[in-house]
Order: sequence, then C-alpha cells, then structure tokens
Amino acid sequence: MAKDKQSFEKRLERLRGIVEALERGDLPLEQGLALYKEGLGLAGDCGRQLESAKNEVKLVQDGLLKEFAALDAAGDAPADPEGIGGEGA
Repeated sequence: MAKDKQSFEKRLERLRGIVEALERGDLPLEQGLALYKEGLGLAGDCGRQLESAKNEVKLVQDGLLKEFAALDAAGDAPADPEGIGGEGA
C-alpha cells in the first residue's frame, strides 16, 4: 500500500535516478536488472497516474463546458418568458 501513497513527483524523481544509474553503465548485471525492473514499474505507475489526472481534468472541463453552455443558452432565452418578473416592471 505504501506504493500507492507515493506522490507522482517522488516516483518521477526515483525513476530519473534509476535512469541516470543505468546510463552510467557501471552497475553489476544483477543490480542493473533489478533497477531496470523497478524503473519499468515506476514508469507504468507514473503513466497510469498521468492518465488518471488527464481523465479527471477532462471530466472537470466537460462539466464546466456544459455549465457554460447552459448559462449561454439561458442568456439567449428571454429572462422572463411570462412577463411576470422584475425586469422593466
């Protein structure tokens, strides 16, 4: 469960460290392989987290667009179609 609590930024920082270590090329095979596997897991976690954030932004954006469309539609319609309200009265 601790893995789920880790922030995106911490995961990305760890992934960058792994990439740097692997790019140096001075690790023993076993350690390099272990880091590679860890990096793949972190990359997948970060990708899923980004996709989730993207979907959340889209939902919020779609909701706001619908609200704006409703407000715009209300602005096009007469404010008081029955002539009962306070405008001009």
